Amino acid sequence: MKGDYNPSMKKKKPKKKKKKQAAQEKLLGWIEQPDKRPKNERIVILKHMFDPKEFNDNPVGISEISDEVKVECENFGTVKKVMVFDRHPDGVVSVAFLEPEMADQCLEAMNGRWFGGHQIAAETWDGKTSYRIEESQQEREERLKEWENYLDKK
Repeated sequence: MKGDYNPSMKKKKPKKKKKKQAAQEKLLGWIEQPDKRPKNERIVILKHMFDPKEFNDNPVGISEISDEVKVECENFGTVKKVMVFDRHPDGVVSVAFLEPEMADQCLEAMNGRWFGGHQIAAETWDGKTSYRIEESQQEREERLKEWENYLDKK
């Protein structure tokens, strides 16, 4: 009869078995694999880059610092991402590099260096610490009022 479905005639799709076998062979094989460094070693944390109060008067300063840090850090290798944690009291900026070796060069060059009147403390990200600080509802309302006043003046 036309249209009958026979599941035994259906093409078999490769299962996860091949993937699992490849992983097992990699573990048990004789070929030595070079040790890869953890991904968190590609990220450099730069502290004391700015005072968070600076952004109350000039919110564009966040992008300026981000751009300046990216340009400076590109001397050490390919920069994937720069994040400015504008609410953090330590003035934290994180820089993600393509390779851990590039981050090592950045650490050596930036640690102890002066930027905008602040001495930078550079370290590798530990992979756990979150530098993002959420603002309270009251702080948010104050910021929005200040922004409205700023817009009304222009």
